[in-house]
Amino acid sequence: MTRSLLTVMMIIGTVLTSSVYANTKTDLPGLEIKYLGKQENNPVFEIVFNNKETDKYLITIRDESGNILFSEKLSGKNITRKYRIDTEVEIGEGGLRFEIRPYSTKKTQVYVAGMSETVSRDMAINRLY
Repeated sequence: MTRSLLTVMMIIGTVLTSSVYANTKTDLPGLEIKYLGKQENNPVFEIVFNNKETDKYLITIRDESGNILFSEKLSGKNITRKYRIDTEVEIGEGGLRFEIRPYSTKKTQVYVAGMSETVSRDMAINRLY
């Protein structure tokens, strides 16, 4: 008896993907924080100030433990800065803290960039014969 056999094979694969999220909604008008990806296996972030008037800012970047990784004072308007965070450990969920302090208000605002994980399941149907 000859007949074509069509076998349906289900492959259920689980793929674990990781991505860094950066809280980009800010209370400071014209401020945007972006995750740009990795450079030499280190995360790169960009901070953009689209302020209409010149102001001074204190930018501090801390790790999960509160250690200062980088700090600088900026002055001007329409400022764009990129930061590559040289770290030997993976950024966790509580990740990096970006502290932005405008000198005009002297009120520090804190933004967190950390890892989020997504699990996706895919099904494939393949013809064997």
